[in-house]
Amino acid sequence: MNAKHITALSSGAAIVLLSTAAAFAQPGVATGAVNVRTGPGTSYSKVGTLSTGELVDVKDCQGSWCFVDRNAGTDGWVSANYLKPAAAQPAPAPSEPEIPFNFGVTVGPGGPSFSFGIGDAPPPPPAPATPKVCFFKSTNFAGSKFCVSPGDSNSHLAGGWNDSISSVSVEGGAQVTVCKNFGYGGSCATIINSKPSLSSYNNAISSFQAL
Repeated sequence: MNAKHITALSSGAAIVLLSTAAAFAQPGVATGAVNVRTGPGTSYSKVGTLSTGELVDVKDCQGSWCFVDRNAGTDGWVSANYLKPAAAQPAPAPSEPEIPFNFGVTVGPGGPSFSFGIGDAPPPPPAPATPKVCFFKSTNFAGSKFCVSPGDSNSHLAGGWNDSISSVSVEGGAQVTVCKNFGYGGSCATIINSKPSLSSYNNAISSFQAL
């Protein structure tokens, strides 16, 4: 049974937890190859590498480091010196009706600033989804799965799930911290958006806690 209360994480775990202030992402692009790390500095461990031209969502910035969400690969912190705003969307073709549109994003030492507007009035917000996290044995959210709610955790995956997870979906604002060792030890990462593939964490997750 999943434990409902976690008293502590292993001192070796490098976990990034995002505040609600980072609820809106800023689109960015990598200007060169740069290491992705578990924290905002070169003293934190490397969990991946951004390639030149890779598109990311900038979730938060601290000083000269920014936390980025990647479509494929592990999320983490990169130097803001290797990021620039992504290109704005192309203008509509002449045959299409004009739609009022404005867009702006700046990533600087003080953090990103962001503005966005489209149409005469914003559309109604979608109905909120129930927060949950689902784990899948195959990439692209395929194969066997199990789902948990925020507050659920498991320090020792068993029953065929240890080192057998290949994709993770998150809904309704849920997040999940996954670790490569039992007891929340070893290398850890926090997933805040659904991941169809897990890069270095593919078939390497042994414990988790949903947030």
